Amino acid sequence: MKILFKLIFSCALFFSFAVNAKPESRPTFDGVTVSAALHSGPFVNAWGPHVKRIKELYGINLELVGIPVNELYDKSILELSMGTGAFDIVQYNPGWVGDYVDFIRPLDDYMDRWDPGWEDIHEGFRVWENTYGGQRVSITMDGDVMIFYYNKNMFEDPKEMADFKSKYGYDLAPPNSYDQVLDIQKHFQRDTDGDGSIDQAGYSDPIIKRGRGQYPYLMRLFAYQKAAGITPNYFDPDTMEPLINSPEGVKALQNYVDTVANGVPGMLQWEWSEAHTCFMTGKCASLIHWPDEGLMTAAFTANTGSAMGFADVPGKANMTCGGWVAGVTKDSANPEAAYMVLDYILGPDVSTHVALYPGGGTDLFRQSHFDSAVVKMIAPQEYLDAFDSAIGDIVGELRIPGGFEYYDSLDIQVQKALAGESSAQDALDQAAKNWKKITKKLGADKQKEMYAKAMGL
Repeated sequence: MKILFKLIFSCALFFSFAVNAKPESRPTFDGVTVSAALHSGPFVNAWGPHVKRIKELYGINLELVGIPVNELYDKSILELSMGTGAFDIVQYNPGWVGDYVDFIRPLDDYMDRWDPGWEDIHEGFRVWENTYGGQRVSITMDGDVMIFYYNKNMFEDPKEMADFKSKYGYDLAPPNSYDQVLDIQKHFQRDTDGDGSIDQAGYSDPIIKRGRGQYPYLMRLFAYQKAAGITPNYFDPDTMEPLINSPEGVKALQNYVDTVANGVPGMLQWEWSEAHTCFMTGKCASLIHWPDEGLMTAAFTANTGSAMGFADVPGKANMTCGGWVAGVTKDSANPEAAYMVLDYILGPDVSTHVALYPGGGTDLFRQSHFDSAVVKMIAPQEYLDAFDSAIGDIVGELRIPGGFEYYDSLDIQVQKALAGESSAQDALDQAAKNWKKITKKLGADKQKEMYAKAMGL
């Protein structure tokens, strides 16, 4: 399958380049250099094959600057705030836009002249990710959303089903709530080789380790809010009182703590790759993760002997948990050239191949991606349907000034609870205090106004 995948990708990429003549309306540049600050590894790898073609089409020398994901905010915002002009293009999380907006160039004038396939960007991403203050400031570059994956052999085994129902009183199936996730975790937690150490889990969150570990908590918070008949929110929109330490918030964090505690040793330090590997090797019966695994069903079956199942996340309370976009910096010496790079790589034609690049970290984000014959050769329709459905359940990132600081201060307290250093209530009470300080520092009235706009209230 790996060879077939590479063959399909190579053929499709060649065909795209063969038919993709330079649009006459697009300008060219003679030896201009454009520097793009990207998440190191996957995104640099996926953009790399297009550097030569951009030079051929536009005369642009594209330099890709890889920055580790947990350093991307700090290093980018430092250069932007100092006005160094080091980067013409920056990749950022939509949740950071409140901090980035003063340094990012509005793109409406360029988009009006050279349409980047705006309407083709999936409607679940198009507006909320890329507009701010009524202006278009970025282009989606990664269709992040969460999907519930499960091992069908494990979930549909008659003995497992009978034992589960006997113990928990309901059928073993993709969970409707995080309480059911915890039941699944406990049911499948085992020492499979008899060496006295737990080596199998029922479930893994997408990331747990410090840095992005707040996301599994927030998804639970929104699910518990929905279950209680409350519209998902980070704050009370009328008072800007944090809701993270509400009764629903405390339930959410306690469930997160209990789920990790009933997993496998070391789970507290898991990031993307550890969660992915656990599921893909059959050591986790289920997983909430980004859309990557759905393009790897053949490898999953080869590893586990099972088909891969797909379902909505519990409570249908989804997040991008990242959701990368790219913008042009205000201090770029060559903003038009920088836009041409985004227009080319993230446009409908080339972005399909960027999204399919092995290990490239880019998930489908355009309607044309979902309709692509090449994509349908690789991805099961069941997966594409689940992916498309999940996009419709997204609760937006915290797109207000201080967004990164709010997230980071929450993550610190979540980690303390996960490590057993603090109770769920105490951790969230401290996080709420920190959020109030951030709000006061940035101006409560301004934050209230920006929050209402960001959440579409």
